[in-house]
Amino acid sequence: MSLAELIEGLRKNIWILLFLVILLTSAGLLATWRLPQTYEAGSLTTAVRTSTISQANVDYYLFDDYYAIQSGAFIADNIVSWLSSAPSVVSIYQIANLPLPTKNMKSLGKIFEAKKLSATSNVVTYKTTSTDEAEAKKLVESANKFVSQLVVDINSKQKEQGAQFVLNYSDTAVVKVPKAYALNGFLGGLLGLLIGLVYVAYQKSSQR
Repeated sequence: MSLAELIEGLRKNIWILLFLVILLTSAGLLATWRLPQTYEAGSLTTAVRTSTISQANVDYYLFDDYYAIQSGAFIADNIVSWLSSAPSVVSIYQIANLPLPTKNMKSLGKIFEAKKLSATSNVVTYKTTSTDEAEAKKLVESANKFVSQLVVDINSKQKEQGAQFVLNYSDTAVVKVPKAYALNGFLGGLLGLLIGLVYVAYQKSSQR
């Protein structure tokens, strides 16, 4: 079928084409509207290591506490690993006194999205998503408690009791995730257009 024949077929079936585009665009918007509202909750943690040595008390350069910050980066790596571990997530749900959403280990490991701001950073950001605003916030706060307890355990094993890892948390932020009306409406309209093109092409070929 030539391009001219396709254009002629579209012209003759323009109302059917418009109907399909409008119908599936509306279906995409309606499906999006019916989706449950989701919320993202997140926090930011900075890990540092205190030291009994200060620059004023020694005659050698401490590199502006570079090594203390790097020790914090080591703990930050662990925090990312902990929050990506299914057993850790199970413990966090137990602290939050919430039922597990799934027993699939792989899925549990993806409930929290945790990352360092850079490879050498001692700052970790992490978030989770839920259809319940209060639950999302509670999960992040429970994650903070879980991580804090693990760091307490690490500190208890330090030979030098003056050198302790300290975690500083930001306030837990909760935001409403906007529904993807524009994207889903566009995809529905595009699907309607494609179906219309297939219909026109089929009609033209069957008339030969």
